[in-house]
Amino acid sequence: MIVMTILADNFKGANDAAIVQAAIDYAFANKGSKTVLLSDRDYVITAKVVIKQGVKLLFGYASRFVIRGNFRVLELQRNASLEGAYIAIDDVNFNSQVIYLDGKYKYYNTWNKTKIKDINIVNWSGSYKGTGLHLYSNGTGHEISFVNFENINIAGLNTAIRLQSVKPATGYSWINANRFTDVSIDDCVQGIIFISSESIPNECSGNFFTNMQIQPSAKTVKLFTISGQYNEFYGMAWDLSLVKNNTLVEFTSQSSYNKISIRSIPASRIADKGRFNVK
Repeated sequence: MIVMTILADNFKGANDAAIVQAAIDYAFANKGSKTVLLSDRDYVITAKVVIKQGVKLLFGYASRFVIRGNFRVLELQRNASLEGAYIAIDDVNFNSQVIYLDGKYKYYNTWNKTKIKDINIVNWSGSYKGTGLHLYSNGTGHEISFVNFENINIAGLNTAIRLQSVKPATGYSWINANRFTDVSIDDCVQGIIFISSESIPNECSGNFFTNMQIQPSAKTVKLFTISGQYNEFYGMAWDLSLVKNNTLVEFTSQSSYNKISIRSIPASRIADKGRFNVK
């Protein structure tokens, strides 16, 4: 019998994280549906959940993860998907990644189905800690490329989005050619941070952010810190007078040919330490 959708609450576990993981493990190991559906309730999550290769975790419209503790919340393997998630940080001790992709899984080629869509992440504990979305690559041939992120809303964290490519012992690592559409960043200390070399052996290049909306607060220190090449950012930033630090955008010394097209950000608040960046 082929089941159309796997209901997470049909599985048992010591806690909600174990219940969700058991449903994902079943979907991964068995034929039939690879979609795990959460019920319209709060799931108190106290341990990491891994969305395994080929599985989609689908939140119901009223499903929520309420996070208690300090741990990486969701890790996606290659060809895994996450849709409709509402994730609320309810612990002042939380200081980890909410959604994490690791280049060791080698997300590449346009025919893979890795996707993160319709996501709300909010730290309602008031701590301003944690990272909403973290893409990390550190190893020979490790790569995150051609992944689509759609309708992502992040509020109240330390860092909204971090792309980080570390120089491997040999060879190259990449975070390239990803698309982020309809991203909203609200009341975060740091908006978007890229950490990489300008190009190979460890680069973050050719990533596109479109239809962005950025709402800083008095807690905000910087909107963008950008390295790598040919990354582009389009959107709107509001109420910039709330940010006391003069530099809203920093192109690091490891940057070139990047473009920021947000007309509300004055040129006087952009620090360009790189080459051929466009403001």
